[in-house]
Amino acid sequence: LIDEFLKICEFHSLKNKQILFKSGTASRDAGFILDGVIRGYYVNASGVEINSILRVENTFVGVPEWLTEKVTTKYNFESIFDSKVITFNLEALESLAIKHPPLFQYYISGYKETVITLLGRVESAIDKTPEQRYLELLEKSPLFISKAFNKHIANYLGITPVSLSRIIRRIKDLDSKES
Repeated sequence: LIDEFLKICEFHSLKNKQILFKSGTASRDAGFILDGVIRGYYVNASGVEINSILRVENTFVGVPEWLTEKVTTKYNFESIFDSKVITFNLEALESLAIKHPPLFQYYISGYKETVITLLGRVESAIDKTPEQRYLELLEKSPLFISKAFNKHIANYLGITPVSLSRIIRRIKDLDSKES
């Protein structure tokens, strides 16, 4: 199974700010992050980059539109710091997964994790304050918080870097008072 899987994979050693998947392209490729952090962003009508997807090591990464069909994407997926990623074609992975139930289970668990993450992100945006969203991200993805730039974290949370700095300072002040 491992040999078959490696035959459909391509290894990428990405430098900081190197694009893994580019907007305006159509594919059915996805990846698995071995090391590092990848952000998925698009440029809105005002020309502002919007981070909507942040993925860390040991998670799958891919263009949402490519999960079901080969269409042009609006997203760029860019490495934050140096990252190592394996990519594979989704059709090839699905064919392999059909033949190997353990791989199929892993594939399905990746889909479930993605759905749960996206649902949590929607609920968080609707129902939580920026500070609560930051604390939730800190709890769920401490690796991302430790590796990403504050400007990317703030953008992902839908706040300014200045607001994020205030939140971080407020949390540190509370922690020092409790100590």
